[in-house]
Amino acid sequence: MNVDREAAGAAPKGERELRSKTTGWVARIALVTASLLVSLALLEVGYRLVLWGPEGLVNWPNLARQRMGAGPGGERCQYVYNAAIGWTAPANCVSGAYNSDAGGFRRSTPQASLAEPPILVTGSSFAKGDEVKDDEAWPAYLQDMVGRKVVNAGVSGYAFDQMVISTEQLVPKVKPLFVIASFTPGDIRRAELRVAWSREKPYFTVKDGTLDLHNVPVPGKPGEPIRFPAAAEWLGRFALAEFVVERLGIQRGWYFSEVRGAPAGAGEAIACLLMPRLAALGVPVVVMAQYSRGYWKDNGLYGTAEHRAVRTVLGCAAAAGLIPVDLSETLKGVVDARGADALYRSDHHSAEGNRVVADLVMRELVNRRLLTQTADR
Repeated sequence: MNVDREAAGAAPKGERELRSKTTGWVARIALVTASLLVSLALLEVGYRLVLWGPEGLVNWPNLARQRMGAGPGGERCQYVYNAAIGWTAPANCVSGAYNSDAGGFRRSTPQASLAEPPILVTGSSFAKGDEVKDDEAWPAYLQDMVGRKVVNAGVSGYAFDQMVISTEQLVPKVKPLFVIASFTPGDIRRAELRVAWSREKPYFTVKDGTLDLHNVPVPGKPGEPIRFPAAAEWLGRFALAEFVVERLGIQRGWYFSEVRGAPAGAGEAIACLLMPRLAALGVPVVVMAQYSRGYWKDNGLYGTAEHRAVRTVLGCAAAAGLIPVDLSETLKGVVDARGADALYRSDHHSAEGNRVVADLVMRELVNRRLLTQTADR
């Protein structure tokens, strides 16, 4: 009987010790969590002060939405819904770094006399010139170099198929001397998507060697808000979170979502089958590959799947009678000599990088006899 009483008294004592230990661990976890949150809050405040000064503590917009051009105050201006192509650049847009004219083309420094007809530049953010001012995009530098009007119709986020559709739409309106259709390796992959950058777009599939167009008219309507991933909605207001996302290169799923339309790897075939449409425009078309900072990592991009895709697409351009230009062949020497930091910002070209690109493009145009150096400079 005494043994039973000792056993009965031992149980409550063990429970008390367990509760004490549990309470201690909970207190420690709470203390660590509170310390972490306070540290992150202090880092956020400090980072905002460094970036924007005291104004950064007053203004807390969703940075992910701004980055995607879908929030108020975004320097890229909000995009305009388009039923045929998904989205276009807005007309008469005014912001801190990007401004457009009545045609939705990026503005450049006005000049008294420029030769006509113009050169038309189409493509995505590398044609448009993200991360630099209007007069620091390479089409603006090219215009200064050759003395001929250059229409910058680049739109951030365009896939290869959107670039082709926009070129088809613009050539009859602009009536250019020739077209420079710029693309990046990523633009080839995005041709496989039905939703890119959280926005619906047209897409093609390949059937029996021909293209089938889908998702047109593109779902949506003017002014309809863009749906963003939960991470962007919950943490998009924090500059520190955006810094981490940029450094880790995890923008997909953070800033934007993607939905596939065509099978993975179909982008090359789609781009190749689109080449005859560019060839049918009735003006010379330069199909030019450009590259982001990321593609120069690990000793450059030669031999990578991305570069093999570019070579395939440029081969199809040549076979269709277009003029293929791979900037990696000339830009690699500059990157090797000066380093990527001299030519790039976070991902796109810096002003100096765009100046180098414009010079390389001008030389290519002269070599291909699309321009005469003495007459157009």
